[in-house]
Amino acid sequence: MNLCCRCQENSQINVSMFGLENAGKTQLLYQWCVHEFVETTPTIAFNVETIQRDEVSVAIWDIGGQPKSRQFWRYYLQSASVIFFVIDSAQRDFKQIQEAKSQLLNLLDYKLIAKVPFLILFNKSDLNNSFTDEELLEEYGLTLDQEQITTKFTHQVKVMRTNALSQNKIGDQTG
Repeated sequence: MNLCCRCQENSQINVSMFGLENAGKTQLLYQWCVHEFVETTPTIAFNVETIQRDEVSVAIWDIGGQPKSRQFWRYYLQSASVIFFVIDSAQRDFKQIQEAKSQLLNLLDYKLIAKVPFLILFNKSDLNNSFTDEELLEEYGLTLDQEQITTKFTHQVKVMRTNALSQNKIGDQTG
């Protein structure tokens, strides 16, 4: 599945990346952009970095995941070509899992982005206490149908395990 729309030369792709605080969004952003570990602090509003790939410019918006920041998420949806939702796959706190699930389902049910491709990243998959694929899908109430998730709208939804401390090739998945 090609998560990024077919792009014409000199085009711009806007990736909006959401998830709860401490899911690893900022570390993923900088791993993709500068290819190294960067000491980060909690994102209050957003971080944005642009990657040039051939004739396509990819702007990745890392949106803060704290409760106060989530009320502004909808403003970052309007220009999104692709949406990433990052989940801490090692998070075993029931309340945090339920909150992440609620936020994920809220985004998936948002009509404005019904046709926008969606990538769910199960981050921190390198940790010993991370959930298995089956456990993650069950915990988040997701049903895979031919490697895509069934949702209320017509999203193309794909799930991928990742690790912000290694150089993941997300571009290979989305390009």
